[in-house]
Amino acid sequence: MFAGFIRSISADDDTRLQQGREARLTDVLRLLRKVGTIADDARQSNRAISGILDAVCEYCQWPVGHAYLRRDDGSLSSAGIWSVGRGVSINELSDFRSQSEATVFSLGQGLIGNVAQKGEPVCIDDVTQKDGFLRASGAARNGLRGCFALPVKLGGQVVAVIEFFSRDVARLDDEMLELLGFVGGQVARVLERDAARASREKLAADFENQVQGTVGMLGAAVTQMRSALDVLDGSNRRTDECSQGIDRAAGAALARIENVAGQMEALQGALTTIGDDAGENVETTRGLGMQARDMRDEFVKLQDRAADAGKMLATISAIASQIKMLGLNAAIEAARVGEAGKGFAIVAKEVKALAGQSETATAEIAQWMDGVTGAISKAGGEIDKIADAMGDLQARAENTAEQTGGQVAICRTVADDALDALAQARQVGDSVTDIAGAIAHNGQVAGELANAARNLETQGSELSHRVEGFVGQILVM
Repeated sequence: MFAGFIRSISADDDTRLQQGREARLTDVLRLLRKVGTIADDARQSNRAISGILDAVCEYCQWPVGHAYLRRDDGSLSSAGIWSVGRGVSINELSDFRSQSEATVFSLGQGLIGNVAQKGEPVCIDDVTQKDGFLRASGAARNGLRGCFALPVKLGGQVVAVIEFFSRDVARLDDEMLELLGFVGGQVARVLERDAARASREKLAADFENQVQGTVGMLGAAVTQMRSALDVLDGSNRRTDECSQGIDRAAGAALARIENVAGQMEALQGALTTIGDDAGENVETTRGLGMQARDMRDEFVKLQDRAADAGKMLATISAIASQIKMLGLNAAIEAARVGEAGKGFAIVAKEVKALAGQSETATAEIAQWMDGVTGAISKAGGEIDKIADAMGDLQARAENTAEQTGGQVAICRTVADDALDALAQARQVGDSVTDIAGAIAHNGQVAGELANAARNLETQGSELSHRVEGFVGQILVM
């Protein structure tokens, strides 16, 4: 029975209570110290609650103590924590224990639900006779009658209910209600410490998981950074090789373009000279053609004059024939007149001789004129050919001059393009130099990033070790 506040109903209760008041005070102090020590020293809430139940049962001399804990949904279920003593074996409570651990109480339901809802202790004289006591059948079979249920409050809310049973009928004593209120407070301390420990462990676990996750992400980032740096390093090497190849090609192309530009400039000068010469040749050929045509016209006139001379020679030849005939007639007349015409005969003879000479000279002149006329005709034909050839030569010279002018323009365009290409090639060379500088800078940055990655990896490992130590220190507090 509960000494001092729960009494079995018998005739000598008053006498025993009076005689044991001083002893009970000592026992109460001992109980309080024991309960406080258990609450302070126990590391596990189950052991602490079990120890407190044992201490109360020992003090009250009640054989059975049991604890219900509140669940997240607000209902209460058995914590599986029992205190069984005072000559009662666990087997003797099998029905009541099985029924208690199988029963879940919602707020306001049964003894446990009412205590949890109202937050006040309840004493039942005889649970086997109490309406609404859900486990009355099991209690009756196992010989349990008196009951006291005490709420355990934490933060103004009932978080647990502890109950005690005796084999006798019991009633509540106000003096010991305060005492067991202290016991409930100690149980609340245990649960609070357990909740704080669970919260601390959860917080530490969450913190460790977050830090380890961050460290893992940091490690993954470092790995990715290293992979990226390896790729960047390979890319820098390939880019450097390409840059060197481009530099060599650009240098060779620059030299060739400079050579082509110089040759095109020389070719432009040569073609300009050729164009100027071609222009002069056109003018010269045009003048020669005009002279050839003038000569052809003069030869035509000369042929006409030669023809006139032939006509004159024919006239002279006819006159010579007539004079010869006249001399012959004069000689005949002089011979007929005799001595008187002797002087005239001499004149006639001379005239005849002169006529023969004239005829001979005329024939020779005619023959010479025929040769001259033939030569003039032949020369005229040659002059015509020369005039035609000079016309063709003039056309060719003009075509050559025109083509040379076009080639000069093309050469000038090519030369300008070559100069532009030369300027662009020089810009390419400058760009290649800039690229080489950028590659060198990228290599330097990649080296710095690699060092930073190593430092991050080292710091991440050190952070992980420190967090493990820190979490370990928190968990042992």
